[in-house]
Amino acid sequence: MRSKIAGWRAVLLCLVVGAASLAVSSGVSAGPASAASTVTTTGTWPGVGKICGSGSGGSSTARGVSSKSINIATFSDPGNTVQPGLNVEFFQAAGAFAKWCNAAGGMNGRTVVVHNRDAALFNAAQVTNQACQQDFMSVGGGMALDQPSVSVRVGCGLGQITGFTVSDASVNSALQVNPEGTNNSIVSAGWYGALAKKYPKAIKYYGTGGQNNASILEPEKKWQTAAEAQGYRTVDFQEPPLSVTDWKPYVEQAQSKGVQALQPSDDADITPYVQAMNTVGYNPAFMLLTTQFYESSTAKAAAQAQFPTTYTAIQNWPFELASKSPGLQQLQGIMHKYAPGDTVDWSDEIAFNSWILFAKSATACGANVTVSCVLKNAAAQKNWTGGGLAAPVAQLAMSDNNPIPSACFILMTVKPNKFVYNTAVTQPNSGIWNCDPKGLIHLTSTGG
Repeated sequence: MRSKIAGWRAVLLCLVVGAASLAVSSGVSAGPASAASTVTTTGTWPGVGKICGSGSGGSSTARGVSSKSINIATFSDPGNTVQPGLNVEFFQAAGAFAKWCNAAGGMNGRTVVVHNRDAALFNAAQVTNQACQQDFMSVGGGMALDQPSVSVRVGCGLGQITGFTVSDASVNSALQVNPEGTNNSIVSAGWYGALAKKYPKAIKYYGTGGQNNASILEPEKKWQTAAEAQGYRTVDFQEPPLSVTDWKPYVEQAQSKGVQALQPSDDADITPYVQAMNTVGYNPAFMLLTTQFYESSTAKAAAQAQFPTTYTAIQNWPFELASKSPGLQQLQGIMHKYAPGDTVDWSDEIAFNSWILFAKSATACGANVTVSCVLKNAAAQKNWTGGGLAAPVAQLAMSDNNPIPSACFILMTVKPNKFVYNTAVTQPNSGIWNCDPKGLIHLTSTGG
């Protein structure tokens, strides 16, 4: 998916062990999220076409499908006690999308019924088994500890169009399409190359790392490999413990080793890290933050502490440019109408990307909707953007058939209380995106 194995592995697994204070989506908008003036109920999505609408329904064609309804599971973890509310946005987005779709007539006349399957971090297999008894497919969700669910899901034939996957087993699992083309052996990381052009000397003094946990370090080292493949030279790789109360020693280590291209080993709240930088007077040439930091708390922190020149790499359409994406405007309008009070942020983009792909694929099956038909239609999509919500993927594929993620990205500059799309550093060559294929880094089986 996105940076740092989509930002999901590092952040979510930190949360599982109680190390991080940051959820995948913090519950605050990354940028302006004003509702569209009107929300149409025609079932049409900009750039995708008609994905919901009336119809005759049909006979029962699969588990969870009747003549009048289609039952869908959405997985998430909000009920856990480690980080209560984790990824509740997936349930909120699913409910809003279903209401919008049903207002247009459902899927070929079948009402979409969403079942929120809460794994609460540690019950992935159990809730998947529940879905296996009732649901047609799983759409638009994800579980932090998803590995135990894979054999259960595949074994019962529960197809999935996922919001995100975490474990290697889940990323490449059968009966699944990921709308972002996530692949264990290919990293999309073109932002390193873009920054190398801007800072050719600084990248020879690259510092990065991650908390000392195998599940966290595995993706971190993949990002290190991706950076080095684009000319970076690592002079400092830190492995701090899972819980850090004082970042000063780690900042001083980076400073003493001459790090000028800094990707902090802090995967949680960036504020105390930057405060430590200010304390010791450390000001590298630039700092790179990955997708999980594209949220308003980061911009607010930049107003309270002195950040070096700081960039955030993202592969979802930025809220700051919502006026240029009819699809993002429609998402905002749907959420404000059908989930009033819920904050709209990039986790909603991820969820809607999956739901739009599912709805398009299921509707194309007509009355005879089956898992194989839906997944076949989903995997056939070309230049997929989720209707203007994400970087384009040239060709979707089944997750166990070597999908190729998008090479496209943009870089946002972190400013006090805001993010700014940085055209000069991004160097877009396809709309707002930089889609240089050199940004796709192929890894060995060990990640290097």
